[in-house]
Amino acid sequence: MKRIFTRVAAPIGVPLMTVVVLAAQSPGSWNTLFNGKDLSGWSQTGAAQWKVEDGVIVGGRAEPGRRGSSLVTTDLYKDFELELEFLLAEYEKDRPAKAEPPWTYNSGVYVRTGYQVNIGRQEATEFIGVVVHRVSPKAIRGNVLWLDTGDEKFPSLRRKEDWNHLRISFTGPHLQVWLNGIQICDVTDNPTDPSEAKWKAAGPIGLQWPSASEGGGFPGFVKYRSIRIREL
Repeated sequence: MKRIFTRVAAPIGVPLMTVVVLAAQSPGSWNTLFNGKDLSGWSQTGAAQWKVEDGVIVGGRAEPGRRGSSLVTTDLYKDFELELEFLLAEYEKDRPAKAEPPWTYNSGVYVRTGYQVNIGRQEATEFIGVVVHRVSPKAIRGNVLWLDTGDEKFPSLRRKEDWNHLRISFTGPHLQVWLNGIQICDVTDNPTDPSEAKWKAAGPIGLQWPSASEGGGFPGFVKYRSIRIREL
């Protein structure tokens, strides 16, 4: 909140006084993070495999013997509102006949270094929700902790084989996520462990390369478009 000090007129017979009027600070203007032509403003960590096809960012089609990479913004963001659209390949439709569960082929959006808005499929017990790597009694696979399983509460909200709209708002310790106009996550997280101190600071926006190893070798894809952000 922004404090505005002002003098206001008092009723007749009452001395003038100075009051503090609290007003919400206006958010910044929207800035486009993806120009639809190339990966200007982004950098790749690891093998350079992200590409732009037909005005869309595409990842997940790894060449033989090569691993994927994260795609991260060169600018850092702390308090912001982010919007984008994504399309994730459907593993159940195209998976190899001999593939075994859990088929956890997924992607995600990294924010503030430590937080990930996972983009997964409920069929593989993955969700569109908030994940961190933190040792906890509730963690799975040792340190994978769901802070909010998001669209687990909305089984049919993610559109299969179609574009989905994702909105992320992060202010202070408060992280919220909307999928196709419906709020699916509401997390307040205030890390106290020194190893997580940087999670409170600004960090890049990152896009996760879908791991083929988590999908039984499935050579699928994830696509992103219409990415924009404004600082709060």
